[in-house]
Amino acid sequence: MQKHETKLKKVSYEYDDKEYIVISKCPHCNLDIHPNAEDSKDLENDNFKIRVISLNCPSCKNHYFIFNDFGEGVPANGKYLFSIPMYGFNEHSLIKNTSKKFQSLYTQSINTELLGYKDISFFGYIKSLEILLKDIAVIEHPESEDQILFCNLTTCLEQFHATNIHLFSNKLLEVLKCDYLHYQKTDSFFSYIDLVKDCIDYFLLYLELLLKTITINENNKLINEAKKGAN
Repeated sequence: MQKHETKLKKVSYEYDDKEYIVISKCPHCNLDIHPNAEDSKDLENDNFKIRVISLNCPSCKNHYFIFNDFGEGVPANGKYLFSIPMYGFNEHSLIKNTSKKFQSLYTQSINTELLGYKDISFFGYIKSLEILLKDIAVIEHPESEDQILFCNLTTCLEQFHATNIHLFSNKLLEVLKCDYLHYQKTDSFFSYIDLVKDCIDYFLLYLELLLKTITINENNKLINEAKKGAN
């Protein structure tokens, strides 16, 4: 089972002389797959021409649907609409260690990006990163919880992630500090999404290692206390 499951990519898939745009992972088991197509149906009226393709995962054997827009003038990379069930995270993902607030916003950001709304997903990812960084800071500095929750992202980084600040490039720090109006005026508005997402990926791994370390330390403490009691 792959544990790091945040890299969802759109890929071409040919079936019945039609080219569909699907996602590289199964929405059930989150594994990278080449799905098996079983059937397709048209949903069409005066305004829309939608094709639904039924796919089967060769790994977990579960079925799902992908909806594509085959209307006039729709580019290939804009065909993908959504899936049933929606893509997300299951119990094997690193996201299980995060707060419900992070899980909700991060999953919404990923699904929003898949639907093509990158301007919305861009800020969803930044806010998700802020929540994740604050969640970790609270674990490491529980005595400063109130201060952490009410400070801004850059302050949280500078005061409570001193050991990780070197991981943030000047460009990433610039992205996190600037507001929407700044990016509206540049050609680079969408070019930093992967930078922010990679940073989230790192801190998901960091959180897992942190929680494992805490568990080991607590277990060792209990063992040592038990030995002292036995003596």
